[in-house]
Amino acid sequence: MSSAVSAVRKRPNAARAYVACVVALAVAATVVWEILFGFYLDQTTLTAGLILCVFCAAERFTHVSFGMGSAVFELGGVPVLCALVLGGPACALLVAVPSVVYRSPSRAAFQGAALALQILAGYLAFSLLHPDPLLAESSFSATFVLGTLAAGLAFFGLDALIGPTLMRLKYGFSMREVVREIVAPALPSDALTIAATLATALAVVSYRPLAAIAILAGSALSLAAVNLVRDNRKKALRLASENEALREALRDSNLEIASRLVGRLGQRDGRAAAHAAASAVYAADIARESGLDEGRCREVRLAALLMDVGLLWVPDDVLLVPAQRLNSLGRRHLEEHPVAGEEVLSGLPGLGEAAHWVRWHHERPDGTGYPDRLKGAWAPQEARILAVASLYASLILDGPSAPVLAPAEARQVLVAEMGKAVDEGVARILLRLLATEVDSYASASDERFVFEGVTGVEGRGSVVTKDPLFRGQTTP
Repeated sequence: MSSAVSAVRKRPNAARAYVACVVALAVAATVVWEILFGFYLDQTTLTAGLILCVFCAAERFTHVSFGMGSAVFELGGVPVLCALVLGGPACALLVAVPSVVYRSPSRAAFQGAALALQILAGYLAFSLLHPDPLLAESSFSATFVLGTLAAGLAFFGLDALIGPTLMRLKYGFSMREVVREIVAPALPSDALTIAATLATALAVVSYRPLAAIAILAGSALSLAAVNLVRDNRKKALRLASENEALREALRDSNLEIASRLVGRLGQRDGRAAAHAAASAVYAADIARESGLDEGRCREVRLAALLMDVGLLWVPDDVLLVPAQRLNSLGRRHLEEHPVAGEEVLSGLPGLGEAAHWVRWHHERPDGTGYPDRLKGAWAPQEARILAVASLYASLILDGPSAPVLAPAEARQVLVAEMGKAVDEGVARILLRLLATEVDSYASASDERFVFEGVTGVEGRGSVVTKDPLFRGQTTP
């Protein structure tokens, strides 16, 4: 705790030191530039600078917030970059004055220093390819285009370094957050700013009255690009958050319903809760081993927990009698429970597909199952997983149909039923799991199979599972 507090306290100090370094570097760079190259403004450059300065001041009202501290994006880059390639660094510094006006002196100093460094770096890159600004030469050449591109890359590259570094130091954001939330959304606008600068330069050379229109159009496109990226990202994040919240709510709601229904069934026959718990664990593990994603595994597990809920509508004189002793009417009642289970699940939100798996969990590969006599692969993979999990759980747990079997004997029965009662491929996955797990897994006797209130049949209707799929979820 103390280390965390200490780290938080160190952030403002580190940020202040960084601002001081940037300001000092900008002052030193400006002095060196004045000594080596000098800053010049003639009448034409001064007039162009004042006009662009007005544009820059007007664009202070069109900033876009990124929602990270006090980070904002302003469109002053359009007139500043235009001034840089049209009139040189002195013109650009003049145009940038409105962009550094803030109530906070430290923020104003940092913004001014950052812009000064960007302007000097941008013009240095420009002059390596084109020696003079456009107003001094009035020639829109290939070297001018390349110089403008180089100036834009240097200008915005330094901008992407200086500001985000302060954000990291001041607010503790990770580099990934800064790049995703600040740097990346501004890239389309930066590209449009360079394009607008080239269009303005061409307009100045060819159609001087249209230069202002080109600047305004570039600024509008730049703002639209940033707003579009930001709004689309916010919308996507909001939708993702809402979808996840909805899925969590549905999962919790369905778990609660499942626990109550299975709890009621367990109070009638004394075994349904234990069978549901074991089937759910085995089914989820088989699904995972089959390559299904975690979301699908959760659905399979919930379907396994509820696959016999249709037995609630089966009379006790059928439910509590071994299947081999039932008459034709009793067998018909028993074979109707998958359809009843489907009707229950289809009425629950988000379980429409799982309802089909429950309907077909008693289908057999040889086509003699019920209720639809589906054969082989006509039954979905998830339904075949439920069938294997249900059969094995019924073999190792007490029930009205047959005495409990030892895990080794249950495996032998499972092997004998492959291709007849259960799908061979799915059965082999469970056999592989049983061979690699501990003995308590094969007998469904360790803590993974404990659903409190369901396996205990205490009537509380509560499910607590320690399986990673539902870790930490409890339904009252």
